[in-house]
Amino acid sequence: MHIDDLSTVRDSELTADLCIIGSGPAGLTLAAELAGSSLRVLVLESGGRELTPDGDALNDIENVGAARAQPYRNARNRILGGSSHTWSGRCAPLDELDFARRSWVPFSGWPIGSSEVEPYLDRAAAHLGLGYGAGFTGDRFWELADRNPPAQEVDRRWVRPYFWQISKDPADPFDSKRFGPHAAEITAANVRILLNATVTHIDTDPDGVRVEALRVADSAGNERVVRATRIVLATGGIENARLLLASNRIAPAGVGNRHDVVGRYLLDHRCGVVGMLDPHSSAAARDRFGKYVVKTRGGKHTFLHGLALSPDLQADEGLLNCALWIQEVPAEDDPWESVKNLLRGHMNLHDARTVASNPGLLLSGAKRRLIDHTGLPRKLEQVELRCMVEQAPNPDSRISLGDTVDRLGLPHPRIDWKTSAQEDTTVRRAAALVAGEFARLGYTPPALDEWVREASSLPPRLTDWAHPTGATRMSADPRTGVVDRDCRVHGMENLYIAGSSVFPTNGHANPTLTIVALAVRLAERLRRTA
Repeated sequence: MHIDDLSTVRDSELTADLCIIGSGPAGLTLAAELAGSSLRVLVLESGGRELTPDGDALNDIENVGAARAQPYRNARNRILGGSSHTWSGRCAPLDELDFARRSWVPFSGWPIGSSEVEPYLDRAAAHLGLGYGAGFTGDRFWELADRNPPAQEVDRRWVRPYFWQISKDPADPFDSKRFGPHAAEITAANVRILLNATVTHIDTDPDGVRVEALRVADSAGNERVVRATRIVLATGGIENARLLLASNRIAPAGVGNRHDVVGRYLLDHRCGVVGMLDPHSSAAARDRFGKYVVKTRGGKHTFLHGLALSPDLQADEGLLNCALWIQEVPAEDDPWESVKNLLRGHMNLHDARTVASNPGLLLSGAKRRLIDHTGLPRKLEQVELRCMVEQAPNPDSRISLGDTVDRLGLPHPRIDWKTSAQEDTTVRRAAALVAGEFARLGYTPPALDEWVREASSLPPRLTDWAHPTGATRMSADPRTGVVDRDCRVHGMENLYIAGSSVFPTNGHANPTLTIVALAVRLAERLRRTA
């Protein structure tokens, strides 16, 4: 595989069998899955090997909807590896319920079921630095971890045990996998990556049913042309819709937008602190609902135990999917970050002093990690109870084109993200149930924030979580979606979309594992139909 900068390429026109726009987890997974195949694969990445101010500026938005807490210049990474440059590494597949048509969730239901995604989860896990791709989020976790489940169960009428898995980078066991540094490991000669190559327009035939060419600008703004038999758009939850809408020279409404669906149904996860626990009296609760270290096929991996709403309760009370977990906030002089720096080989004087002043905590941590196989005992500033809740799809929550343009002439995306009372009700109910479960199990319950109490009139303190989803959603009907069950744009012969923007609903789970599983599934189809 070759990795070049577009500015060094002399050809004014480039060709490929498959062009992948974007080098994040979706784009590089596609490239890796197709490495060694008969397809000539070209990956176009808007950024380079490092973040730059000019690249960050291309991520500017016009926000006219709900306030955004996550800065989009930080969450949308124009760099080799895309969003994996800053992601937290927390992974879980969507629940079976998330794929279903739910009468209490408008516009819910995928044209595929969980059974059509699950076969690809193990291959996705290999790309993401995970030990398992499926089967770890519920009761089977205890079998995989070779542990006995807790003697006292949670009340399944209300909540269910839930587990997330944390990605591990093969090159750094203390970090989540960053796709960019591993791109060079795709050694097949049929894959080529061009950096600082920003697609500015998708050219179609006069009927708008086939992509004929891509207009691509290098870092200086010089334009090249790329022609490919098939194209996969994998630029992220906002950029996928933005580029389709901005490619309007032939179709005034944009590519694939015959039914005015591109950009609509924008979702995110709403997340926030719903309560606090005392760092001392919550030790037993944190032992149970904390981190576990599990020996898997690929070494040791970390899992986080939390609670999610039961499917029956969601149906009975018209609630959305929601999960809660304990978040430990380390103190400034917590020694474990200093230990990580030591093991990485760049420890400073502050780290040395911090390690030397906490021998008891470090000894206890060694026992917990090596013998008990649980999370490390941290020196804590505070302990939070956090939640993440899905959103109900809303066609008026959308991405459109703004009035201002970036330095390459593309209109900035205008974000009109809408939230709903159904999400607020779900979070308040879930927080009360989890607090009640803690008390029933004998743990000191969290002190819920005032706004969380069900009778409170205070506004919810929930923010987005930089998981933009749904703006090019999957649907069997082109009037309610942008791509079909195979991620091909409705009405287009050779244009596909990868990433969270194809999700019709987003559940409560972090999206990356499902993103990568769908990319593996798409790669299989592209190889089969080559």
